Amino acid sequence: MVIDWIRRKQQGGELTAEEIRELTEGFTRGDVPDYQMAALLMAIYFKGLTAAEGKAFLRALISSGERQDLSGIPGIKVDKHSTGGVGDKVSLVVAPVVSSLGIPVPMISGRALGHTGGTLDKLESIPGFRTKLSAHEFRRILADVGCVLVGQSDSLVPADRRLYALRDVTSTVKIPGLIAASILSKKIAEGANGLVLDVKIGEGGFLPNEEEAVELARLLVSWAEENGLRTVALGTDMETPLGHAAGNAPEVIESLKILKGEISGTRLTALCELQGAMMIWLGGKANDLCAARQLYREAVVSGKAFQKMQEIAHAQGAVADVFDNFEQKVRPKKKAAITAPGSGILARIHAQKIGWGLVDLGAGRKKASDSVDPTAGIYFVAREGDTVKAGDALAEVVWSVLEDATESLARLREAFVISDKPAAERPLVSFVCDRGDCRTVRHSEELFGIEERELAATSKGETCG
Repeated sequence: MVIDWIRRKQQGGELTAEEIRELTEGFTRGDVPDYQMAALLMAIYFKGLTAAEGKAFLRALISSGERQDLSGIPGIKVDKHSTGGVGDKVSLVVAPVVSSLGIPVPMISGRALGHTGGTLDKLESIPGFRTKLSAHEFRRILADVGCVLVGQSDSLVPADRRLYALRDVTSTVKIPGLIAASILSKKIAEGANGLVLDVKIGEGGFLPNEEEAVELARLLVSWAEENGLRTVALGTDMETPLGHAAGNAPEVIESLKILKGEISGTRLTALCELQGAMMIWLGGKANDLCAARQLYREAVVSGKAFQKMQEIAHAQGAVADVFDNFEQKVRPKKKAAITAPGSGILARIHAQKIGWGLVDLGAGRKKASDSVDPTAGIYFVAREGDTVKAGDALAEVVWSVLEDATESLARLREAFVISDKPAAERPLVSFVCDRGDCRTVRHSEELFGIEERELAATSKGETCG
């Protein structure tokens, strides 16, 4: 039976909703082996999915486990999700900020896919932090703390957990319908009412150009709205690593500094503010994005955001003082410098080369069963546009497990391009989609001039301070 479905997809045919349901159930039980599902995924990769097939996969993934009933928890539950990138730690920042303002944040996240990082791996670099919780624990922590950060479990979209891992190691991640089904199945099953989506554009993610990103964003917003999930999507730049660090513990360290207000004025913090403000706005705590951004900033400055992150970590298994001297608790055993081979302008840091270099180093997985070195990562000393001299430090690479990092370091060095002129500046945000309607954004500040509940419908062109 499964072989017939594989053959049909290889020939460009379509699977029925019932066949997709049976396939998903069988794969989840273990009746459909990985090698057959991998063959089917490869056929889908080359022949594509129809909208009907994609929606059938979404329904099948949701029904593979329980749907959380969060109606007993007051407030509009809002989540945020990224399609994945290198150095993308926005979720670690916005979840505690938004939760500290009284908006419940249920967040089911994923692990690293290919060369991109995963929120779960970052959270699990925090000593003691548990990302696998029962449905009861999920609801209890959300009710008590206002935020819960978990992965798929035996009860929450278990089919997606297995499929997600298999897509990662068979190079079949880039299937728009399955990306949409994977993301939305988790958000719908977790009981969220509102969702902010970050669709990454560029080599550091899975969508190399804006056209593909807009197509996926429209799909995500449309399917989410059909399932009663109010959703706004942004298309954001992922040509270069986001922030000052990439890797699991290194990104947690940077996130904590942002939550403490020690880092500001960067592309990363601007993106955190924008997406955090959108979550606050969807959560009904502000009438427009200007007011929402002000609430976001006050949560950071007051210390409420960092305190909330401490509460979340403690509720999910970490000791109360886990973030005291945190850098020492996750200190790597080894380090090496990457220096400029010549003088000029650091014109480019290739995000994809950084991502694959970190996988080689142990920060990601080459196969589903691989363990991750939580300390492995890179700290960027120089940024794109900086003038450097030969021998100047460009970055520091850290790790603990890998015995011989020669190849990994060589791959990471290739990511840095020194030139006699800077690269063209890229916008942080390229487009916004709301209720399926997408429009181009010239500058992220434009979004803070929108005052109506229909994000894509109207803009006064004003900005807020």
